[in-house]
Amino acid sequence: MEKYQIDSRLWQAYASTYFLFSQPFPVTEFAVITAWNPRSSKLSYQRNRAYNEQLCQRFNSARWTTVFAGDADFEWVEESFAVAICLELALNLGRKFEQNAIFYVQNETVFLHSCIDSRCDELGALSERIYVSG
Repeated sequence: MEKYQIDSRLWQAYASTYFLFSQPFPVTEFAVITAWNPRSSKLSYQRNRAYNEQLCQRFNSARWTTVFAGDADFEWVEESFAVAICLELALNLGRKFEQNAIFYVQNETVFLHSCIDSRCDELGALSERIYVSG
């Protein structure tokens, strides 16, 4: 059986993600994670919301806020969470909810981490990835 791998175009789409925070999140280290569209298989809004509710219940007492992650024009958007948890826990949650990748922010730098293998790309400053309409 062939091991699942992330398509290079899909990885590039992840690497081009922008973020819109529902409120300021003054934390220096956090994950941006979602349970939407496991393995990039498009699901209904209702199923995605249900999966995200299950994910949110796993945060326990960690500090979190809602964040929207999408392409540069926000034509594609997934409801996500910024949550102050360690990278290992974030990757484990990503795997549990069948995500291909998660984002991790350390000292204002965004990293894209695969949940499938050890791939990790530095994406640059968070401030350059904040979605601004228009």
